[in-house]
Amino acid sequence: MQAPVPYLINFAEDCLLCAIVVLRRDYEDQASGDFILLEQEVPSEEEPIGLVYVTAGPAQNAAQEANVGIIISECHRRKGYAREALELALRWAFEDLKFHRVQGVFMNDAQKDRAMRLFVGQGFTHEGTRRRSVLKPERGGVVGVWKDVTYFAMLDTEWALKGVLPRDTVPTLWDEMFARHTREREEMVKWDEKHNRIRKVSSTETLRDGE
Repeated sequence: MQAPVPYLINFAEDCLLCAIVVLRRDYEDQASGDFILLEQEVPSEEEPIGLVYVTAGPAQNAAQEANVGIIISECHRRKGYAREALELALRWAFEDLKFHRVQGVFMNDAQKDRAMRLFVGQGFTHEGTRRRSVLKPERGGVVGVWKDVTYFAMLDTEWALKGVLPRDTVPTLWDEMFARHTREREEMVKWDEKHNRIRKVSSTETLRDGE
C-alpha cells in the first residue's frame, strides 16, 4: 500500500511494528477494528482509519523498553477503535517481544488530554513532564516553539495484572494527577518540617495568634 503521508515508509522501517488500523465493514456494528502491517495491501472491504506503532532505539532495546503510539482519524474517535488497537500493540510488545516497559510520549498540543486518557484507561502511569524539551518547527521559515513532553508508562508486571484486576480499579487521568499532587505536597511538608521551616500548631493556637 502506498504511504498516506510523505516519509511514512522511512518511519515504518525504523519501527518494530508499524501497522494500519482498519475498520472491517462486517464488524462495524460491533465496533471492532484490526490492524494490518504497512507493507501489506489493505483489502477493499476494509477502511484504513489510523496507525499504531511500536519503536525502540538501541539503548531502549538494551533496557527492554519500547515506545508505543497511535493515530486515529477524527471521524472514528470515541468508538473504541484506538483502545482495541492499543491493546493489540501492547499484547504484542509484552507477550511476544517480552519488553519490560512500554511508554507513551505526549507533546503538549490540543489532542494531548484525550490521548492521555486513553493510555491511563489502559493502566499507564504518569511518570513526569519534561518542560520545553522539544522544539516543534513551524512552516514558512517561522521560528519553532518549545513544547512540553509528558511521559506515561506501563510495566510488564502491570500488564500481567491488567486482566486480573477489575476494570473499575484503573485510575482516571485526574486520579493520577490528584494522587501525584498529594504525594508532592506531602513530600514538601516533610522537607519543610525537616528543615524547621514550618511548625505544627493546633487550630485554636492559630486563631489566638491572629487575634
